[in-house]
Amino acid sequence: MAPPDVTDHHASQPDPLRLDAWVAFLRAHARVVAVLDAELREEFGLPLTWYDVLVQLSEAGGEVRMSELADRLLLSRSATTRLVDRVERAGLVERCVPSDDARGRIVSLTESGRTALASAAVVHLAGVQRHFARHLDAAEATIVARAFERVVGDAYS
Repeated sequence: MAPPDVTDHHASQPDPLRLDAWVAFLRAHARVVAVLDAELREEFGLPLTWYDVLVQLSEAGGEVRMSELADRLLLSRSATTRLVDRVERAGLVERCVPSDDARGRIVSLTESGRTALASAAVVHLAGVQRHFARHLDAAEATIVARAFERVVGDAYS
C-alpha cells in the first residue's frame, strides 16, 4: 500500500472563515461551561457534571441503565462509573441490580437528587440565558441549532 499523498489533506482543511468559527466555538464552549460549573459549585456545591447526571436521569424518567447513562453523558463506561460513584456518595443517586439482568446496573434519582436538580435548574438555566442565549437573536439561534444538528448528524453517520 502506498503512503498517502501529503498534499491531499490540504484540500479537506477548513477555509479561514470556518476555522475561525471552529476556534470561536471551542473558546465559547470552554468559557461558558467553566462559568456555569462555577455558578453551580458556588450556589449548591454541585459540579456541572453532576448536574448533567441528574438531568439525564430526570429526562429518562428517573432511572436508566449505566450503559445508557454513559451514552447520554457522552462518556466512556469507566468514566461514567467513576462519576456515578461520586454522585452516589453524595446521596443524589443510587444504583441497583435490575431483576431481569444481574450483570447490569440501574442508576436512579433519589429524593435528594430530585430536590437538588429542581433547585440547581433555576440557577443553571438562568446562567445559560445570561452567558449564552442572550447573545443570539431568534434567527441566529435557529441557524446555530441547525448547524450543530448537522455536525452531530454527520459525526454519527
